[in-house]
Amino acid sequence: MVETTEAKQASRAASTLLFPALEFGVKPCGKYTREDFLEILSRIAFDQEFENTGGKMLQLDRDEHVDITSTARNPLAKSLLYHLRNLSTDAINDQFDGVRDRLFEVLRSQRQLPTSVAVAIDLHGWRFYGAADTDHVITTYPDLGTNRAFCFGTLCIVAPRTRFTLAMVPMDANGFRAKREAVRSLLKTAREHVSIRHVYLDRGFYQVHVVSELEQLGVDYIVRARPSSGMKGRLSASAETVVDAYTMQRKRPPTASVDVTVFAVPHRSNDAEHVWFVTSLDVDASAAKAYAAALRRRWGIETSYRQIGDFLPRTSSPTFSVRLFYFLFAVALYNLWVLANTLVAGRSRPGKPRISTRIFRRLILTDYG
Repeated sequence: MVETTEAKQASRAASTLLFPALEFGVKPCGKYTREDFLEILSRIAFDQEFENTGGKMLQLDRDEHVDITSTARNPLAKSLLYHLRNLSTDAINDQFDGVRDRLFEVLRSQRQLPTSVAVAIDLHGWRFYGAADTDHVITTYPDLGTNRAFCFGTLCIVAPRTRFTLAMVPMDANGFRAKREAVRSLLKTAREHVSIRHVYLDRGFYQVHVVSELEQLGVDYIVRARPSSGMKGRLSASAETVVDAYTMQRKRPPTASVDVTVFAVPHRSNDAEHVWFVTSLDVDASAAKAYAAALRRRWGIETSYRQIGDFLPRTSSPTFSVRLFYFLFAVALYNLWVLANTLVAGRSRPGKPRISTRIFRRLILTDYG
């Protein structure tokens, strides 16, 4: 059982890693202060609301005059967006890199960071309804009424008590070159903080150039595969699992090939199907199911995406610096929520988070809103 005071203390300790670190380039003579921006940011993140509504709600709570029926841009929201648009991407990344670095200092001081970790790399698409030629917007699969999105590659730690989003890189394309560069950048950042045991990747990264990059980086990997006819031909009618040597190839320029181990295990819910993987690990039939189960745990990253969404403001802004700041702000809040739960759990057995995202938002709002 977690006492209210303990939850508040843990949430406050986590939040002090973020809010004091944020700067917006506010001038001393400006109408609105840094604290005003922190407050509206907190509100629109916690309520998953637009800047305009957040600005109006804040002014109402302050008993300031505000025309709630006006369709004109709220002045506080307008000022926030103006300052975010004028921040460079380097300045934004530097702020949130500092937050992440302080987070890992706390983890190490609390001895909550495993010696080596498994990590998962995936893509997070933030759907966009504006023009296709907007900077940093890519074309992706249709969903929610659009095939356009701002896209971010992320790397998460896959461990019971330390499922943090460790690294992020914007994606300006969705081809193999962009994915190869993203994998290289994400793993480089991750290795500055943790020792990597395995890296898990979904079918979107099942490309020979990406797997070749993993080989060059010297990291053990398991990648969910899209089975070819050559793979399926290795599965006999009576076989439950398959383990075999395999060569991934791209015959069109730029050509590439890489030798891997392919393995397949029965689908958990469809007896007629198998799930396929390629890996650099030594696998036998008895270990195949264990490795497949390890990759299933990688899907915890999808849960983390939903929980990151619990902290993501809504916006119609096409400006990349605004989108980048909001996404990194949501990631930071998610990481701090994980940290707060880590602090209250201590050395106890991992389980369901003691502090829900909703309660955490309330505690942060009490402290900083």
